Amino acid sequence: MSARALIIGNLYGDPQARTSQAGKSFATARIRADGKDGAVLWVSIVAFGDLADRLLTMRANNAVALSGKLEVSAYTAKNGEPAAGLSVVCVELATLKAKPRPRAQQPVIAGFDDDLPDWEAQP
Repeated sequence: MSARALIIGNLYGDPQARTSQAGKSFATARIRADGKDGAVLWVSIVAFGDLADRLLTMRANNAVALSGKLEVSAYTAKNGEPAAGLSVVCVELATLKAKPRPRAQQPVIAGFDDDLPDWEAQP
């Protein structure tokens, strides 16, 4: 099963450079995203070409948004229980930046006037 997906989350660990058996380079990463009711959703990412190069410049805990082809797979976990895996073949990738923190207000100094005097341009 596959579908289109938009994933927003934080990189878990640094992305890794890989080479396929055919000699094609690509990058992989894992993203920790918020799931329903506070659950954590783990998504494996695969990127090729320029997107792989861009992904490899990012570091652990960077906030990212990406879209691509979502693939759902089934596997048996180490404890023997059936589990589902999610992976995205990346088509678009963007880094996200946190909202800037408001700066502390500067103290007002009594008697200080920061208005510039009027002036005229000299010919």
